[in-house]
Amino acid sequence: MANPVPRTLGLLLGTLAIGGCGFEYIGQDPPAMITRWALNYSGECSSWLVSHVSGNPYCASPAFSVQVEVPTAPAPKGFDESKIDQASLMAAGEKVYGNVCTACHQADGKGLPGQFPPLAGSGAFYGDARNMATIAVKGLTGEIVVQGTTWNSAMPPQGHLSDYELAAAMTFVRNSWGNNDGVVLPADVAAVR
Repeated sequence: MANPVPRTLGLLLGTLAIGGCGFEYIGQDPPAMITRWALNYSGECSSWLVSHVSGNPYCASPAFSVQVEVPTAPAPKGFDESKIDQASLMAAGEKVYGNVCTACHQADGKGLPGQFPPLAGSGAFYGDARNMATIAVKGLTGEIVVQGTTWNSAMPPQGHLSDYELAAAMTFVRNSWGNNDGVVLPADVAAVR
């Protein structure tokens, strides 16, 4: 005995093709397909392609933006803010700086000429603990003047780091390469988030 499913399916499709159930059969008719199921993209597009089937343009890479909220990392195990001292912040900050900041500001804090400003000798720019924390947490874009030189690049926000990690890295910067600008506490960072 033959399988009844293909016959039933064929009858159903035949009914649909004739116009049963209000379905309009459009087959391989590209203009009808475009009219019926058009994906009309009218926004900004950086790359338009032409369909080899219909000859119509379509956007291959529309502009998009994504906003991601990254949770902050917890403080290190055994962390007690009442027992923070400059030496412990400097030790932890050197590691954070080496992992996060060195690529742009360099190991010696002198930055990259024409690209990223120096941190060595730049206390007048980054200012007090909370101002520096604001720069680190929220990032910085646009034109700035550091040590008499104009810079126009972007520093991405580092708010994904914990308050402790940011305070440690900034304390390291504020007390390295001849800088003597004091300590940044995790509470300073938390205050500007």
